[in-house]
Amino acid sequence: MAEAKQKKELYALAALLVVALVVWYFEFAKHPTTTGFSVDNSTYTPINAQDFGGVLAGLDRAQATEYKSTGRNIFVMGALPTPASTETKAAEVKPVRRPVGPFLPPPLPPAQLSMKFFGYGNLPSGGPRQAFLQDGEDVHIVSEGDTLQNHIRILRIGNESIEFEDINTHQRGSNPIEASPVTPAA
Repeated sequence: MAEAKQKKELYALAALLVVALVVWYFEFAKHPTTTGFSVDNSTYTPINAQDFGGVLAGLDRAQATEYKSTGRNIFVMGALPTPASTETKAAEVKPVRRPVGPFLPPPLPPAQLSMKFFGYGNLPSGGPRQAFLQDGEDVHIVSEGDTLQNHIRILRIGNESIEFEDINTHQRGSNPIEASPVTPAA
């Protein structure tokens, strides 16, 4: 069993050596190595070099030129308008037409809340947020969705402001929170 394994290994080694010799023969035996420099000058052809004096003189002339505008915008495609077309454009300008008839009413002013928003809270804890509004000496406690003065609906009670809507005009507004004046203790 060991002899058969050794024979197979020897055959494989011999096959690899044959392949290596064939590769070496086709790669290195037929072609002489070149280093990039040839001693044989018979294949050398000089380059077609020209006198660059004229080219450099033309380059100097091109660099010395200055741009002089002809009045045309170089960034807009098309020809310059002719003077006749500018005169016709001036004649084509129509006078401003003033409206005739009834005028629309001015836009409505934004909704106003005459009460002062001075705080908010949740009663009981975790319940709906309620706002504290002061109207002169009276204090009103309202929730989101409540109606005040028969035409103001409270939309949102925030940390910094209260938002409301006038039911009649659908105008919206907001008031920021204001500090309530502290009355001195007697």
